[in-house]
Amino acid sequence: MAKYLAILSLLLQTTTADWQYLSRPDLSPPKLNITVPSQSTEPGYIFITANSGFTDESVGPEQPAAYIFHDNGDLVWSSVGYLGGTVVDFSPTIVNGKPVLRAFQGLLDPFHGRMYGDHVILDEKYQTLQVVRAASHQLVSGHEFEVVNGRTVLVEVPVSVPFDLSPYGGVKGQDWILSHGFQELDLETGELLFEWYSLDHVSPDGSSLPLKTSGSFNAFTSTNAWDYFHLNSIEKDDEGNYLISARNYAAIFKIDGVTGDILWQLGGRFGSNFSIPDNVHFAFQHDARLRYRSPDGSIERISLFDNSASSSARNISAFSRARLIELNHTAGTASELRTYPAPDSLLANSQGNTQFLDSGNIFVNWGQAGAVTEFAENGTVLYHAYLDSEPHRNVHSYRGFRANWTGLASEDTALVALKAGDRVLLFVSWNGDTEVRYWRFNLERDGQRLLLGRTERTGFETSFNVGVGVNSGDSFWAEAIDGNGRVLGESKPVGATDGGPYAARLRELGFTDLYKERMEL
Repeated sequence: MAKYLAILSLLLQTTTADWQYLSRPDLSPPKLNITVPSQSTEPGYIFITANSGFTDESVGPEQPAAYIFHDNGDLVWSSVGYLGGTVVDFSPTIVNGKPVLRAFQGLLDPFHGRMYGDHVILDEKYQTLQVVRAASHQLVSGHEFEVVNGRTVLVEVPVSVPFDLSPYGGVKGQDWILSHGFQELDLETGELLFEWYSLDHVSPDGSSLPLKTSGSFNAFTSTNAWDYFHLNSIEKDDEGNYLISARNYAAIFKIDGVTGDILWQLGGRFGSNFSIPDNVHFAFQHDARLRYRSPDGSIERISLFDNSASSSARNISAFSRARLIELNHTAGTASELRTYPAPDSLLANSQGNTQFLDSGNIFVNWGQAGAVTEFAENGTVLYHAYLDSEPHRNVHSYRGFRANWTGLASEDTALVALKAGDRVLLFVSWNGDTEVRYWRFNLERDGQRLLLGRTERTGFETSFNVGVGVNSGDSFWAEAIDGNGRVLGESKPVGATDGGPYAARLRELGFTDLYKERMEL
C-alpha cells in the first residue's frame, strides 16, 4: 500500500503542476479556466500579465510573466526570459508606423500599489527596441504607458514630497504626501514635452483615502507617503488635453494641455462639475478613456473600469463593472449609457481595464479578481475565463487586452523525441511564433537524411507519432513551414530519449497505450 501511495503521489504531483508542454518543460503559463467558451468574439489574441494576488492565499502563478493566449487557453508566447520582475500593462501598439509590443517591468510594492522600473518596447521578434524612462530624474511607475500618435508617450511619475498635513488631520511626524504626476515624452529624443503634478492643482481634502497613523500611507516616511490621489490612467485627446483617472480621489479629471489647469472634474467627494445620480456613482476606478466628443464639445462620452472597491476604504457596490458614461456640459449632468457587470459578481479591489473593440464588443479585464470577459455591445457574455494556475490560484492581471499580432520567434525551435517501443513521439514548439502552419519532421541515420512526414500545427505544441525504431546515433529535427510552403526555421538535431519519465504527462495527452506498463498502478 505504501508503494502504491508513493507512486500515486508522484503522478498527482506531475499532473497538477503547470507542466503543459513536453518540448518546453521550463515554461509554466497559467491554465485559463474557461467558463464561457468563445462565441462571436472579435478576432485576435488575449494579452495579459499574470501576477500573484495581494491576499495571504495568493501564492501563484508558477511563473509571473506577460502572456499571449488563444481563446482556448493555448499559449502563443511567454515572456519568461525576455522580461523580468513584475510585468504589467502588456499589449500591442504602434510606434513610428510599425506594430510593436509594450510592457512595464520592475519592482512591485504591493503594500502601496506602486511599481518602479522601466517601460520596454519590443519588436515582432520580441527583442528590445527601446527602454523608456522618465525625464527630470523622476522614477517611473507602471500604471500607464500610452503611446500618442506613434511618436510620444505618456508615463506616470509619483513623487513623495514633504507637506504640512495638519489641516487634513495629520499629527506630529506625518509630513509626507504623494504628488501623482505624469509626463509626455518624445519617444525618439526623450525630450520632456509636458509635465503635471496633482498637488499643484488638486487639494488633498477631497481624498477618499483616509489619512491614518498606522499601516500603509501613514505619511511618517517618504516611502509611506499619503497617496491621496493615485493616478492610474492618462490619455491625450485630439485637442491636446489630457484625461486622467485618480483612484483615491474617486474622480476623473480633464487637464488643459497647455496650462495644466483642470477643465472639469467628474466624481469625487466634492468638486464635481457634473451632477451624478446614485445609479451612476463610481469609486476607486481605473482606465478612464474618451470615447466620443460632439462637434461643439457639449457632449462627451467616457468609459471606465469601476472597481467600486478598495482594500483601504469602504466599497460602494457588491461587484465591479465596465461603464460608458455620457457628460452633458450644457446641463451639467452625467448619465450612464451602458454598463457591463462582472460575471459571478466579481469584485476587484484593485486594477482592471475596459477595452472597446472595433466590432462593438467590449473586452474587460477584472484586475485583482483574476478573470477576463468579452461582452457583446448588448451585454451578452461571449467569453469568460479565469486566470487560474493550478495548483495555485488568486492570479491577477493589472490590464488585459484583445488584439491582433504577428509574432516571428527569434529563439530556436524546441523539439523532444521520446522512445516508445518501436515508435517515436516527437513534440515541437516555437515560443512566440504565429506564422507556422505545418511541421516537417526528419531523421538523420548513418549520414542519410530521411523525411518522416508532415503534420498541421495544432497549437503551441504539436505532436507527431512515427513508427520507426531508434538506432544508436539517430537524430531528429523539425522544420517550421508557413502557409506558403516556406521554411521559417528549424530545430537543432536531437537524439531520442526514454519516454518513461514523461509517462504521467503522456497519459494526460492520450498516449496511454504506448506506456501502459509504466502507468499501471
